Amino acid sequence: MYLPHAFQFKHFFTLFFPLLLTQAAQVGTSTFSSIFSGQAGTLDLAGVAVAVNIWYPLFAGISGLFFGVSPIIAQLRGAKKTADIPQYIIHSMYIAIFFTVLLLFIGYFCLTPVLRLMGLEPTVYYIAKHYLLALAFGILPIFLQATLRYIVDAHGMTRVSMAILLLNLGVTLLLFRLLIFGAGPIPAMGGIGTGYAITIGAWISFLIFAVLLHYLEPFRSYQLWTKFRPFCRHYCQQELKIGIPIFIAVFCEAGLFSAVGLLMAEFGTVYLAANQAAISYSTFLYTFPWSVSLTATIVIGYEVGAKNYEGARQYARLCQMTALGTSVIIAFLTHTFMTPIGRLFTQDPITLQAITHFLFFAVLFTIADAAGTPVQGILRGYKDVTFITYISFITYWLISIPMGYVIAHYTSLGAYGYWLSSVISLSLNAAALNFRLWHYTAYPDHT
Repeated sequence: MYLPHAFQFKHFFTLFFPLLLTQAAQVGTSTFSSIFSGQAGTLDLAGVAVAVNIWYPLFAGISGLFFGVSPIIAQLRGAKKTADIPQYIIHSMYIAIFFTVLLLFIGYFCLTPVLRLMGLEPTVYYIAKHYLLALAFGILPIFLQATLRYIVDAHGMTRVSMAILLLNLGVTLLLFRLLIFGAGPIPAMGGIGTGYAITIGAWISFLIFAVLLHYLEPFRSYQLWTKFRPFCRHYCQQELKIGIPIFIAVFCEAGLFSAVGLLMAEFGTVYLAANQAAISYSTFLYTFPWSVSLTATIVIGYEVGAKNYEGARQYARLCQMTALGTSVIIAFLTHTFMTPIGRLFTQDPITLQAITHFLFFAVLFTIADAAGTPVQGILRGYKDVTFITYISFITYWLISIPMGYVIAHYTSLGAYGYWLSSVISLSLNAAALNFRLWHYTAYPDHT
């Protein structure tokens, strides 16, 4: 076994740290929306929880679809074949516009019936509905921003994305404070204000990305906004061939936690709010293994494009060592400071107690995510995405949800049973992905 060289350490972490800050900034908007909403009241947190659990799996899954362009660009750059890159960029944006229209169409007809089926308290129903209506105005810039961000990252310019999304986080936090609690002539909107804040922040960050891609090299030479490129089915097919399996895999995982969040409604508003607080914290922790995964796709895609398979394997080992080593530290700190973490979301003692119980399972999530998520990015660097789709569907939906229902309703764990089943399914998923990587995918030069 060959361990990574000093150059690979430097190159990996040069890409990784900006990606980590970028992901933290992106996920931070969701985490802070829960924190601010929780400070406004338990009902506001519960309403935002319902809305986020409907929106997030769609956002995460479709963003995963756009991520399909990243390994394509990385391999084209590794093979020194950059002529087609502008076409892939423009067609990524065509795909983003199509899914925006599709999502708005579905939401127009389905939003109210779905919320009514959940049997929510009137105030929770009102907050959830109007949060999603506010967010509807931001779907287009959110998707376009995600597309342009992955394109910039695939060129190794991760610091650009980091700067833009950190700015977006700062603006959004200011808007949270103004719109949730009100100030001067601005009325207090409660949890609904977070939807408008995220929408405004998304438009700002998308416009900054668009301007930079017009002036910054190598994007300036692509003439993205000055040269018209008509729709071509070939480029869309190539992106969707990779993107759709990623969409399904990410949607299955994000949908699992959102489904758990929605199933919490039957246990009452306190559990609904507490679950959302713990999910928000867990999602924030997830930025670390996910950033390792994004970095892995870029560096391994480049090495595979250059047919340097041993270099790709060295990067794979580095990714896994980084994720697992750090996850142990994060898990220890979370377990030590569970109560202070819970107080960030609420001062209500009953809700706080439920949050700390959920956070115990978040500690286990951290380890399981670190074992599996980076491997997804490694496999995507090899363009091996179909297996991820199959195993995600099996472990998250055919195993986790039924198991969680049984544990929640037929044992004393109650609502916490869904979290226990999620930990088990994440562990099974990680084991299967590692087997796939080290027994098949990592050795294309030996087969």
